Amino acid sequence: MVEDEGPDPQEIESAEDKFRGLIEKRNELNEESNFYRDERDKLHEERDKLQEELEELKEKRDALTDKAKEHKNKRDELQSKAKELIDFKKEKQDKIENNLSENVEELKVDIDEMERRQQTTALSVQKEDELLEELKEKREELEEKKDLLKEQEDISEKVEELDERIDELFEEADQEHEKVVKYSEESQEYHDEIEELYDEMNELSDEADNLHQKFVEVKERADHYHERAMEMKNKVLEMKRKKKEEEAKRRKQLLEQNKKVRKELEDEEKLEKERKKMLEMLKEDGKAEI
Repeated sequence: MVEDEGPDPQEIESAEDKFRGLIEKRNELNEESNFYRDERDKLHEERDKLQEELEELKEKRDALTDKAKEHKNKRDELQSKAKELIDFKKEKQDKIENNLSENVEELKVDIDEMERRQQTTALSVQKEDELLEELKEKREELEEKKDLLKEQEDISEKVEELDERIDELFEEADQEHEKVVKYSEESQEYHDEIEELYDEMNELSDEADNLHQKFVEVKERADHYHERAMEMKNKVLEMKRKKKEEEAKRRKQLLEQNKKVRKELEDEEKLEKERKKMLEMLKEDGKAEI
């Protein structure tokens, strides 16, 4: 019966070579995946720094935008007040009679003429009464016109004051507008920088994503080789275990065979001794036969 001697040493050596090859390939792939991971992490760190810079720029931009809005509100408020004064001025100007001063002078001339007639011309009682009545009406009209003219002069003075105030309001509004433009332009400059940072960050993110994809792909390959290496390792260990068991089995068989042989030799020696002893006894009795 042919004994099973277990795996051949060359077979075990070949399996160990395959195991070492798989481990070497796994380590190479792990090193490559670690490179992609490290490069990806560097890009993430660079992007994080840009994110911090971006937040600072956004704070500055927003602060300038708030200032621009603040001055815009002031500008609009000043312009609104100026327009209200313009409407108020127009309302006052509409009440002014353009020829009122001329009318007053004409009334004065008429009254002087009527007084001269009364003093220098002989009139009937009826005509004089009519003249006096007309003169009275003219004088009353003159007083009314004078009062109205005085009111219009006051209005004109107020209109001039309104014009000055309106000019002041528009001048202040222009100053506020200049600040609006100034802060808006500065805010836009920060906004443009922010847009550039966004573009740069997007590029970094794309590069990092590509590196991450490579990292995942290579890591999966490394894990695949690791699994195969562990399978081969278990196979080598199993082969060595079987080889060891077979060697132990053979040693046991050899020991048992040696014991059996020694026992058989010991039995033959005992048998030879007994045979010699019997021969001696027969010789002594004279019955030995040759």
